[in-house]
Amino acid sequence: MPSSHLSPLRLTIDRRRAEFADPEFEDRFVRHFLPERNAQLKASLLFSAFFYIVFGVTDLTTLGLTATAWVMVALRVVVGIGALAGYIAVTRNPDSVRVSIRTTCAVLVLGLAVFPVLCWYQPSAMAWNLMSFALILMAVYVNFPNRFMYAVAIGVGASVEFAAMLVIQDLLLPEDLLALVLMLILGNALGYIAASRFNLAQREQFRSSMLLQQLADRDPLTGCYNRRVLQSGLLDAELARSRRYGTALSVIMCDIDHFKRINDSYGHAAGDQVLSGFAGLLQSMARETDDSVIRYGGEEFLVVLPQAELAEAQSLAERIRHAFANTPTPIGGGAYVSATASFGIACVPTLHDTMPDKFDALIETADIQLYAVKREGRNGVRGAVVGASVEVEQAGA
Repeated sequence: MPSSHLSPLRLTIDRRRAEFADPEFEDRFVRHFLPERNAQLKASLLFSAFFYIVFGVTDLTTLGLTATAWVMVALRVVVGIGALAGYIAVTRNPDSVRVSIRTTCAVLVLGLAVFPVLCWYQPSAMAWNLMSFALILMAVYVNFPNRFMYAVAIGVGASVEFAAMLVIQDLLLPEDLLALVLMLILGNALGYIAASRFNLAQREQFRSSMLLQQLADRDPLTGCYNRRVLQSGLLDAELARSRRYGTALSVIMCDIDHFKRINDSYGHAAGDQVLSGFAGLLQSMARETDDSVIRYGGEEFLVVLPQAELAEAQSLAERIRHAFANTPTPIGGGAYVSATASFGIACVPTLHDTMPDKFDALIETADIQLYAVKREGRNGVRGAVVGASVEVEQAGA
């Protein structure tokens, strides 16, 4: 659950490539739709394998039971086997984007490379073959989920190969050849438009969904997650992942010291600036793709640190404490507010024997440590292992 904002830059769609401009967000989009894409891909692979082989009957009826006809049937079977192999690869690697894309490209390239060979020996059936090729082109653009630019490259490349075969064969009148080439251009143009619209529409819908989710999950003042992530069980899922893999998990409970005094002395607008500055500091010092920063209460924040031992969490908390205490917050008019913060840490270490069932156990332990720091004068760090009596203290300066 990353702590970074979905900035306008990250959400920009490159309309030429029909992808998100940010590679990380594009990967997030692809992985979100991967189960759906793989289901479509597997259905397309089975469908294409079946009909590619079944149409071998037309080779036998056109050429008779000749050696050439049987070679053509064998080539169709090779393509069908390739499609089935792709089906197996995708089934065995359901979480791999790379396998999905490579399978799509490999099967399409194989099938389209064989198709002109089949057409070469059946010049009398060129009209039917052209119709078949047009249907295959539409499948390339629409039925086989792929990166848009890969689909365009395969479709255009196959069309050039098919047109070259017609020119080399030299069995058509110039006006017929021109008409066929124009039909190939039209087929690619229609496929390009259809695939582009679909890819763009799907990404625009995903972007809208992510923005709505961010509005629901984020605190508008600080940009941090709000307590909805606790209520929705997302942090329990983080704990379950730690339990499954035996990895460490730490949380830091942070509280700005004497925050009411800041509001009373400088006004609520200044208090909001202090809150926003502290939240920005937490987000900048947390790991962008791993950690989560949550506004837990008015001036309380929770930092979730997957795969972080107690010592690592304590070191991070101390760096944040030191930076906040030594960096006054500008509140306008040339004025600055200095403040400090207190930190309580709870940790479930690697391969912990008494892994809690609920994330609340970590919050409770961190809260106890936080209030211990407050009783001792604030502006400090204290941590403990969940379920253990041993505490680690680091007092502030």
